[in-house]
Amino acid sequence: MATDRPARVASVHVTIVPPPELPEQRRPALLGVASHCTVHNTLHQPPEIDIELET
Repeated sequence: MATDRPARVASVHVTIVPPPELPEQRRPALLGVASHCTVHNTLHQPPEIDIELET
């Protein structure tokens, strides 16, 4: 968590545990895919957020 305001998550650390049978030469490709996934892209370029109360 961030130590300053506004209250928010300061950083996210993700550890990928590849299957043991994944060849060493495929590891960079796995890291590349993870670095361009939808969640990563969304956190890197946050979406517009609208908050409303239902009437």
